[in-house]
Amino acid sequence: MRTVEVSRTLVKSPPELWSELSGERLVEAVGGASLRVTEEERRIEWECDGAHGAAVLEPQGWGTKLTLTAEVQEEVETLEPQVARMGIWARLRKPRVPEPEPAPEPEQGVDPEELEGALAQLLDDLGSAHKRPFQNG
Repeated sequence: MRTVEVSRTLVKSPPELWSELSGERLVEAVGGASLRVTEEERRIEWECDGAHGAAVLEPQGWGTKLTLTAEVQEEVETLEPQVARMGIWARLRKPRVPEPEPAPEPEQGVDPEELEGALAQLLDDLGSAHKRPFQNG
């Protein structure tokens, strides 16, 4: 598993960030994940196909430290069951008759760099002001 972590201290209150994260913001950022609250107004765990992680809120100074972590399943781990079926002797010796290769399956894995970028963009969006100060409307 590859671990991705991004964190920032945002100038927002924990309840304000909690309401945004427990809505659709986190689900959209990680691509349709299912959310599970493990500690009310402090920790949300999420899981999607090929990755899982957490969002942790901690009061800090004038704001809230938000840490987003993700563990991404690597392609090697998805091949382990196929390799295990072959057995040790089949892996050590070459097969005499080449077996037909199965059709390639569509790639369903999560790219760690894309996920890290999505989590960083979520932090940027949460940290930006929704309204400009001293403007009507």
